[in-house]
Amino acid sequence: MKKFWGTVIILTILLAYIVPYTVLSDVQAWYGSFLYWGITGIIIIIANIILTKDWSE
Repeated sequence: MKKFWGTVIILTILLAYIVPYTVLSDVQAWYGSFLYWGITGIIIIIANIILTKDWSE
């Protein structure tokens, strides 16, 4: 399961660089990129919570 969420993080980071400069390059409204970055941030936060929930001291 950790490999899955690690892969999700890597793909999300790659898409965070690729999508704004390709798919969203013609979108002139600010809310297009704001929605994308908001969803990307939520995905990364959820993946990090799931990956680190079993950590202990």
